[in-house]
Amino acid sequence: MSSSLAEWFAVLPGATSAAQRATARLQVVDPGVQVLARRDGKPWIVGRCLRPVTVASVAGRTAALIGTHELDERQLLRVLSSHGASGAALVGWAGSYQAVVATGEQTWVCGDVSGMRPVFWARIAGVTVFGDHARLLAQAAGGVTVDLEHLALHLLGPVPPLALAEGGSSPYQGVRAVPPGSAASATLCGRVTLHQWWTVPDDDRTLAEAAPVLREALRRAVAVRVDGEPVVGCELSGGADSSALSALAFERVGTRVLNFSRAPADPGNDDIDWARRLVEAQQGARHEVVAVDALPAQFAGMEQPFVLDAPSPSASSPQRSTAWWRHVAKAGPRVLLSGKGGDETMLTPLSYLSHTRLRDRPTARRHVRGWAALWSVPARQVRTQATSPGPYGAWLAGCLNRGHDERGQWEAGPYLPPWLSESARTMLIEVLNSAAEGAEPLHDRPHQHTAMAAIRAIARWNRLQADAAARLGIQLGYPYADQQVIEAALATRAEARTSPYQNKPLLTAAMRGIVPAAALSRRTKGSYSADTAAAVTTARGPLRRLLEGDCQLALHGMIDVDRLRHALAEWDRTDERTDLLLHLTVMCEIWARTANNRPLPLFTEASC
Repeated sequence: MSSSLAEWFAVLPGATSAAQRATARLQVVDPGVQVLARRDGKPWIVGRCLRPVTVASVAGRTAALIGTHELDERQLLRVLSSHGASGAALVGWAGSYQAVVATGEQTWVCGDVSGMRPVFWARIAGVTVFGDHARLLAQAAGGVTVDLEHLALHLLGPVPPLALAEGGSSPYQGVRAVPPGSAASATLCGRVTLHQWWTVPDDDRTLAEAAPVLREALRRAVAVRVDGEPVVGCELSGGADSSALSALAFERVGTRVLNFSRAPADPGNDDIDWARRLVEAQQGARHEVVAVDALPAQFAGMEQPFVLDAPSPSASSPQRSTAWWRHVAKAGPRVLLSGKGGDETMLTPLSYLSHTRLRDRPTARRHVRGWAALWSVPARQVRTQATSPGPYGAWLAGCLNRGHDERGQWEAGPYLPPWLSESARTMLIEVLNSAAEGAEPLHDRPHQHTAMAAIRAIARWNRLQADAAARLGIQLGYPYADQQVIEAALATRAEARTSPYQNKPLLTAAMRGIVPAAALSRRTKGSYSADTAAAVTTARGPLRRLLEGDCQLALHGMIDVDRLRHALAEWDRTDERTDLLLHLTVMCEIWARTANNRPLPLFTEASC
């Protein structure tokens, strides 16, 4: 279980002696720590970085940008000279990065709006240290102790409620998190204050107004990642999101694009056909299709998982992910574009119909009829699902007790796994009730809140996947998580970016003339359930061993082992919801063992 990180940073306090003490602790965790930026000639930001940190100083202020962005030192200096010290003005440019600004009296650290570039802080050697990896800060602060409430949240499907996921806690005791879209400032004495600098926009732009804005945002998001790269990789599923990124990359760098597709196990999945059609229009671009049997199965290698900051689906299939990234690296690219997050950014939940009725009643009626026909359900069922979910706080407090309520929701789920223990259920209800007091949604239009909550949920997983890939020399790029792309999408009228009559109408309009018209006409979506079902059958023995015996979730009192054992025996015959909850339980168990440095069972043929 290797815990080494290819990229991380920590911001040191201003006092030299305090910085030396904190650096010494960080060196114990990672002996290869490097000075990434200096302030007044002294180490200021330390860690490891795949791209050089951009630094500029003016009038007693020093700023640093960490990650992928479009500003050079001269441009950063100009922006720093014309704005205040908070750093919020530095994070609205294309790319995915954190901004740090220091003055003589305080330090500001800003992450992004999606959560792909997080910020945490902890007290290390008596001083406040900011960083982007909670586990590393916990180790430097004196040891890793799992926050059990935070762990229990990840057992909920499909994702934890946003108010809890972004409530300030982290997976580790003693480490705090800054919510996406907020900045943290620390005074010389270490007092930390949070400042919200970003809000979800109103969705008021028409399709005609929004399409060129999204096109430019995606162009810049791709350009900032591919410029200067000798070879650019693109995960190409054949869907609209990955096709758009591949086409934009080809527009930017031409034949330096290398598309990668995974052949599905399900014979009814037509992803590869659509991927090939797109590449045929890219004269000179290359396309590699990786056969089903060329990659290890899901769950292979669970006994040697990635050691990650938080529970992640990537941890449960490490050999599969590693083989994929090694294949990409061998072919030449250092950067691999991914369309993951496109669904969350480009689509909107059904609750949009409530607001559309107020703005454009004929369109709302037409959409209700369209969804009813598409799903073969009565129109009244669609209207029920689109009703307003009521006050956010009341929804949050009661979200675990709603069962299969079909009315509109502020967020997806959450669903309780049937094997959750009563004590864990009680703890989660108490945490939710506490969070509900004074909780505010990200936007007063429920569909806007729901869309942004989904964007942040997928970004949390994508960030962890990027950590794992970076250890193999691959920089994963997720343009749909960039601030400019998110703003362009969410500022568009919901009924213009989601429709029962067309797949992703906003993205389609934005990519017209860039993606071939034939590729934009796709209405199907590939299924990978056959691959998952086969993997579950093969791995039933190892999964049983993982979730029995010294199961960490059971030792923490979070699950009922007998009920979980029954669910495991029926896994390949369960519905989609139970299948998801089982995957999340496996994910949490693997992470809990790595967090506590507990060995995983050695899975052999005999154990199956």
